[in-house]
Amino acid sequence: MARRLDPHSEFARLLPHHLQREHTGVYDAPEAFGAFIRGGGNVELYRRASRALTRILDEHTPRTLLDVGPGDGLALLPALNDATGPAPHVDLVEPSTALLEQATDALQAQGIAHRAHNTTAEDLLTTHPDQRWDLAQSTFALQSLPPHERGPVLHALAQRTRHLSVVEFDVAHVPDPFDPHWFDSCLQRLERGLREYENERDLVGTGFILPVVLGHFATHTRTNHEHSVQDWAHDLEQAGFTHVRTHHLCDYWWEGAWLLRAQGRHTG
Repeated sequence: MARRLDPHSEFARLLPHHLQREHTGVYDAPEAFGAFIRGGGNVELYRRASRALTRILDEHTPRTLLDVGPGDGLALLPALNDATGPAPHVDLVEPSTALLEQATDALQAQGIAHRAHNTTAEDLLTTHPDQRWDLAQSTFALQSLPPHERGPVLHALAQRTRHLSVVEFDVAHVPDPFDPHWFDSCLQRLERGLREYENERDLVGTGFILPVVLGHFATHTRTNHEHSVQDWAHDLEQAGFTHVRTHHLCDYWWEGAWLLRAQGRHTG
């Protein structure tokens, strides 16, 4: 049997504030997202993600790089700065205008050649059918793809990239979010995540964590469609990627983060 909601929990305190908000996309207003990724367990999580991306850049020394959903560049910029080889030309595809502007400003300040695409990965791959990349990467962004879009996007990437690196959480499929055992686990993890933040807890909680997690219970507002690592690997193979490898990257309050690497079919 699931626990009753603790009335003294941070979740119980923040829920009314969340319900009273006028909600837009969680990535459309960057303040809450920016505070979220720069606090709590995300500090170590993004540090490890950037280090992994740096190693991949050093291994492949790509001339062209596609970053799918870079946000404001928190994982991308340290990876580029720490890589030992010359910086590649970077294509950014990011649907959030505010986040994309922050990322492009940072690349401009570093003198890194880039193109900014204020759209979705699906639209970019459709409208630029001849574009190819030595390396494509995505950090906690492919989970935003609804299931019906995931396969076509991955298939297009497999045909048009040499190598792919993806960082995502290992989240098992939840057939019923109201299952007492999963619901109880969700509440406990949510509480841990909220309590990692002090001064910005209300901003992060109502502006990002609660909208994302509660999307499990209301499909029309869902922003994340998470997957298990095994499912991600299967999807990559089904899309045409080969030599798919997985590596545990970091523990985290929600679920563990993993790095997936694969070889695409572009050889030109």
